[in-house]
Amino acid sequence: MTTRSAVRIATVAVATALTLSTASTAFASQPRTVDLGVLPGGTGGFAFDVNNKGSIVGHANNAGGVNRAVLWDARGLITDLGTLPGDTSATAYTINEKGTAVVGQSLVPGGAARPVKWTPDGTATALATPAGTTVSRAYSVNDSGTVVGFSSTADGLYKAQRWSRDGTRTQLPALPGDTAAGAGWINNSGTSAGYSKSAAGAMTAVTWSPGGTVNRLTGLPGHDSYQASAISDTAIVVGNSYTGTTSHAVRWNRDGAPQELSPLPGDTAAGAYGVNDLGVVIGFSTDAAGVHRAVKWSANGTAKALPGVSAGNAQAFGVNNRGTVVGFSTGSAGVSRATKWKG
Repeated sequence: MTTRSAVRIATVAVATALTLSTASTAFASQPRTVDLGVLPGGTGGFAFDVNNKGSIVGHANNAGGVNRAVLWDARGLITDLGTLPGDTSATAYTINEKGTAVVGQSLVPGGAARPVKWTPDGTATALATPAGTTVSRAYSVNDSGTVVGFSSTADGLYKAQRWSRDGTRTQLPALPGDTAAGAGWINNSGTSAGYSKSAAGAMTAVTWSPGGTVNRLTGLPGHDSYQASAISDTAIVVGNSYTGTTSHAVRWNRDGAPQELSPLPGDTAAGAYGVNDLGVVIGFSTDAAGVHRAVKWSANGTAKALPGVSAGNAQAFGVNNRGTVVGFSTGSAGVSRATKWKG
C-alpha cells in the first residue's frame, strides 16, 4: 500500500464516519412539518418526490377542483406544469436529480391517462405507448433522461415500459410464465425496480438490468405476494410484501436479502415507497383503526413517526439524500395537503 493510498483510505474512513454521525444526528432530531401550499383557489394536493436540490413535484387542485401537475422549487414557490394538448388534469410523480426532467401522467378526468415528460420550463411531451393503450403512466426518470412506467390495454394487464432519452419505447419483460408487470423506479445506473404478476394475481418484486434482463428478488418467508417500489443509486430496493391483505414494509439490501421494516410501536401494518442512497426508507405505518401515519426508517431500521400538519391520515412518498421527506398529511379542513418534513 502506498502512502498516497493509505492517506486516501484514511480520508474516506473519516468522511464516512462524519457522514454517518451527521445522518444519525439528523434522524434523532424532531422533523419540522411544512405545508407546501396550493394553487390559487385550490384546497389540497400531494407531493410525490423531492430531489437533492430541494425541488418537489406532485399535484395540487385548482379553483375548479381539477388536479394539476405542479413543481415546488427550493424556496417553496409553486408552478403549474400544465398538461398535454387537449387534457385538463395531470400529476407529476418524479423529478430527476439534475432537475432537467419531470415525469407523470396527463389526462381528461374520466378518460385515458397518457405518460408525459416535462422540461424545466414546463414543455410537455407525450411518451409513445403501444397500440390500443387505455392507461399509461410514467413513474420515474433518471439523470440520463430514461423513463420507466407502465401501459395497459383493454384487457387490464399492465406491461412495464422503459423510454430512452430520445423517446424510444421498450417493453420490459415479466418473469417467465407471468402475464403482467409494472416498473416504478429507475436509478442513475439504469437499473429499474417493480413487479411481475402471475395470471392468478400473485406479485413478485423484480429488478431489470440496464439491458432489460428481469431478475427475481427473494421474498419474505410465508408471505403471499410482494413488489418493489424504488431502488437507490446504491442498489438498495424497497417495497411492500403481503400476508393476506396486511401490508409489510421491506428493504432489500445490496446482497439481495430481504429485511422487514417494523411498523411504529402498536401499529399493525406498514409499507415502503422510497429510499435514499444512505438506506433511509420512507412510507407509512397503519394503526389498528386503519389510520396511516407517515414514517421514516433509519438505515438500521428504526421507525420514526412524521407528524402531519393536522390529525388524520398521512403518508410519505419521497426522500432525498439530505433526509428531506415529502408526501401528504390531512389538513384541518379534512383535505389532503402536500407536506414536507425536514430534519
